[in-house]
Amino acid sequence: MRKTASRAAVPLIEIIKNGATWEVHWDYQEAPESSILFQRREYLRGYIDGTMDDLGIHPDNVLCASGLTGTVKKLKEDQVVKLGDALNRVLVPLVTKEFTRLQNMNILPHLRMVGRERRTCRG
Repeated sequence: MRKTASRAAVPLIEIIKNGATWEVHWDYQEAPESSILFQRREYLRGYIDGTMDDLGIHPDNVLCASGLTGTVKKLKEDQVVKLGDALNRVLVPLVTKEFTRLQNMNILPHLRMVGRERRTCRG
C-alpha cells in the first residue's frame, strides 16, 4: 500500500533573471491532487491568458502556458512579479484544497470499506 503524503504536491513556480529580462516557468507535480489541474484546465487557461493579456505580455514571449506547465520569457521585472503572484494565487490553493479533500475522503470509514470490497470482489 502506498504511503500517503503529508503535504500537497503543489506546482513549482520559478522566476529567473536572464540578463536584462526575466522568465517565469511553472510545472505541476505528479500526484493524485494534481488531477484537479487537468479537470479545471479550461478555466486555468482562460485565467492565465487573461492575466498575461492584462500585464501586457506579448504573445511572442509565451513559449507555453497552461494550468499544468508554462514558460514565459523576456519579461520586465514588474510583469514577472505579478505573473508569479497570479500563478501562486490560483494554482497552489487549487491543488492544496484537492489534497485536503482527498485526505478527508481517505479517512472516512465507509469509503475505505467500499475500496476494500472492490479490491476483493471479482464479479
